[in-house]
Amino acid sequence: MLVLEKNLLYSIVRYGDSGRFVELARSQGAGGATVFLAKGTASSAVLRALGLGEKRREVVLVLAGEETARSIIKAAQKDNRIEGVSILIGNAGEEDMDTKLKMITVIVNSGYAEDVMDAARKAGATGGTITHARGTAPNDGSEKFFGVTIVPEKEMITIVADQEKTKAIVQAIKTLPCLQTPGVGVLYVQDVKEFENLGTK
Repeated sequence: MLVLEKNLLYSIVRYGDSGRFVELARSQGAGGATVFLAKGTASSAVLRALGLGEKRREVVLVLAGEETARSIIKAAQKDNRIEGVSILIGNAGEEDMDTKLKMITVIVNSGYAEDVMDAARKAGATGGTITHARGTAPNDGSEKFFGVTIVPEKEMITIVADQEKTKAIVQAIKTLPCLQTPGVGVLYVQDVKEFENLGTK
């Protein structure tokens, strides 16, 4: 596989804004994008208890060069019709990145995302985004139903946190009792090159 451009622009936008965002990305030179549905996590325990705290979101992934990615961010900010945030994740080998923010990604079996977010909040996280996914089960150990392999449903939690809080958040997630069984989840941390708000609100 040949990867020509290695910066990942990870944007979380209001539900319904992804089409406009992709149009802007293409107008700035991006070849395309991947869009999937997500939900934002509530910052208030009261709202969560009432079922009012979660908001529908769309995640837009664009692989682009740094100049193109920054142009996309600026175009989205000027547009005023797109609400959300854009996170620019740089190349793994970049040496001079000033990484004050980290993106923590946790992929767990379906049903554990809220436990992960609760632990992360207690350790200093202000919020996160949950997306639904499907795991690719190995040939051995997969559950079967009438001879058909059942691929487990997954949830992916994305949290952007200050560098000094990242270690505590990661430790809080790793020590959750529900994640002590091997194969239940995976966690990784990436450097955030840039974090920008989109929209005027």
